[in-house]
Amino acid sequence: MTRSSLATFVGVYLDEDLFAEYGDEYEAVDAFVNEQSRHAATLAGEIDQLLRSHADESALASHLGDLGLGINTDGLTYREWLTRIADRVRAATA
Repeated sequence: MTRSSLATFVGVYLDEDLFAEYGDEYEAVDAFVNEQSRHAATLAGEIDQLLRSHADESALASHLGDLGLGINTDGLTYREWLTRIADRVRAATA
């Protein structure tokens, strides 16, 4: 079974070892785009779908936790944080 782009990104790049590999989650986004071009092409759309299908913060937190998110969002809501990530991916893949 093929993992979704979001599951790959969160589970591999945003796990508890993030800061051992990258300075912050945005450096992890850049690495993901460079190393996983096939997944990077669909990540922003998957984030958009997640935001549409999970209306509240607790649902987003639960879903991201299930995917293996190992960091906090430094005071941003999950919706704000995911939107920033999607925007960065779009800019890098445009």
